[in-house]
Amino acid sequence: MNVKDQKLWDTISSLLEEMEDDGDIVICSNDTSTVIRKLHEAVLTVVPDTSLTTSEMYGVRSLLIEAIGNKKFFDWEMPILTGFSADEFESIARKLPKE
Repeated sequence: MNVKDQKLWDTISSLLEEMEDDGDIVICSNDTSTVIRKLHEAVLTVVPDTSLTTSEMYGVRSLLIEAIGNKKFFDWEMPILTGFSADEFESIARKLPKE
């Protein structure tokens, strides 16, 4: 089976096992891999990479905010190169965790 994010797969698997042991859920299958795979695929549509640390996301957020504030760096050509305007990058940056 092709697992795109092993850390995410293992986390889902452990949580489902824990929830079943605690009586919170009942999985009516001898093989939980189908349930894990579906959850894994669904979560990956909204969480691009679980290997990004919170600290790294802080850094990316800070970098975006600094870049859009620097008119020498974020000039007229940047939206052509990246596909996003300064306002769009600001919106993206605000979605990332803040210290």
